[in-house]
Amino acid sequence: MKIISWNVNSIRARIDSVMTVIHKFSPDVLLLQETRVEDHAFPVEYFDDLGYNVALKGQKGRNGVAIFSKHMLEEVRGDFCSEARYLEAFTGGVFVASVYVPNGQMIGAEQYYHKLDFLRDLEKKFAAFQAEVFVAGGDFNVAPHAPDAPRPDYDGIMCSEPERSLLKNIRDAGFRDILEQKGLTWWDYRRSSNFRQDVGFRLDHFYLSPKACGIFKNGEVLRFARELPRPSDHAPIICELNP
Repeated sequence: MKIISWNVNSIRARIDSVMTVIHKFSPDVLLLQETRVEDHAFPVEYFDDLGYNVALKGQKGRNGVAIFSKHMLEEVRGDFCSEARYLEAFTGGVFVASVYVPNGQMIGAEQYYHKLDFLRDLEKKFAAFQAEVFVAGGDFNVAPHAPDAPRPDYDGIMCSEPERSLLKNIRDAGFRDILEQKGLTWWDYRRSSNFRQDVGFRLDHFYLSPKACGIFKNGEVLRFARELPRPSDHAPIICELNP
């Protein structure tokens, strides 16, 4: 099973790039974040034509998560929080979740403490899947380790000790970060040289439960998508499981 996760930074702006990735890799499951569109306006026809079943949780102009699968989508739930930041489903024998953690804006801001609360709640949510085959993919807006940031000593937003500590709690509970040491996933639009020089952050992750780790095959960052026309500032990530 191939699972791709991608913060597309507006599905309507990025639909051609999404189709390019789908045609290149033919994922069984696609998890999207920051779709930035209400459900009634989502371009589902592109995915219907390719035989995907669709689950959406949209929000006007911001946030937004989605799950697409070649298998039936069952037990779909998106009531984790009031914003469109989390969606889960059971499909093809696997529980999957599309996750979009708040950015936090800056350390000490109200949004920062909201982010920390979100991560605490996410740890509890993941715990419910401890004994299941579970794959959570998304934009976690945290660079877990020093090599995941532009500088090893950087301790600003996305790299503060509280943010990293809360993600470590998830790993310590047995959910493996399968893209560790696989490279960065986000590069700032404002400085075009950042991608060429590989100056960015690793913000996009897959977390696998112990049972999912038992059938894990491979995981990679699909950097080529960052060079497509009108790219997202995030690269998609892929996780492959053995049947």
